[in-house]
Amino acid sequence: MSDNHVQVLLYTSYLHIIGGIETFIYNFIEVMYPYYDIGLLCPQLPPEVDVRIGNKIPVYGNHDMIDCDTLIMIRMMDELPKNVTYKRSIRMCHATKSNPQWEIKNDCDIIVNVSEASKDSFKSNGIVIYNPLVKSTKKALLLVSATRIPATDKGRNADRMLQLAKMLNDVHIPFLWFNFSDAPLRNAPKGFYNVGTYQELQSYISRADYLVQLSDQEGFGYSVAEALVQHTAVICTPFATTQEMGVIDGVNGYIIPFSMDFDVHKLLDVPEFDYEYDNDTIIQQWRDLLGKKKPTHKYNPSSRVIVEIMMDYRDIQLNRYMKPHELHRMTLDRAKELQDKGLVKIINTIC
Repeated sequence: MSDNHVQVLLYTSYLHIIGGIETFIYNFIEVMYPYYDIGLLCPQLPPEVDVRIGNKIPVYGNHDMIDCDTLIMIRMMDELPKNVTYKRSIRMCHATKSNPQWEIKNDCDIIVNVSEASKDSFKSNGIVIYNPLVKSTKKALLLVSATRIPATDKGRNADRMLQLAKMLNDVHIPFLWFNFSDAPLRNAPKGFYNVGTYQELQSYISRADYLVQLSDQEGFGYSVAEALVQHTAVICTPFATTQEMGVIDGVNGYIIPFSMDFDVHKLLDVPEFDYEYDNDTIIQQWRDLLGKKKPTHKYNPSSRVIVEIMMDYRDIQLNRYMKPHELHRMTLDRAKELQDKGLVKIINTIC
């Protein structure tokens, strides 16, 4: 028997980094590995896939001679490999017939379609076996930060954000980090996304695992308070107001050192907690300070509209030059005045 003998050999002429066939291979190996010696033959294999699969099963190329009990042709139109001997062959079809020229090669012992839809679309005489699925227990963290960049008053905030993202990537903790900021964090690593500025961020903060604030200092720390009242845990440095806000390490978040010297794995244990913020007392403090008054509420706001800039001009109110095709919000009266001058075009009334 050859040293390159396996009971089941998966063959595909190429693989992408991600995709349905790639996912099938990962899942098939995971669920069938306890029952069979499995190998993969793939002449065009991305390094990322090679590393992931090669840690589990042997991976072969065209220069290897392989023999197997069962050859599984993963793609429906691949040619049978010339460097493989086998006792039985299976050809799979992972597609529906979206291209009229596609046909399943009828050169194997069995055809396996991955769905009834696939079988019907090709009028296949094969059998249907759904793709195996492995339910992952690995948790991906969802992080949100709302901070100004750059901001000298916050110290090394941006540097620490980059360092935390690197620490997570280095130990392969998956995460998506959405950074709401007026300027992007430069050289953003994998998993980190600069998404610009949005108003009313609590709706995003409430869906996150953590709100991240890594400043040297904060006069208040609004985003931390907003997270806590939404029962979203925080990751923050020990600036003075963390204690005033009631951040307790390990209870409603993690207070990490300014040096960033800590075990990042603990972030996988996301705290669940209750938190009360005494807003009524704060309102009363302001009312005591401002005195008892009775509001008239006579202000009637002007309608606002969205305008498209039609030509270059310097906007006096905004104190900047406007460029054609920019969209901007302004009062209806002002929009009409600028439209009469040919500078803008009103495209939508918003309130």
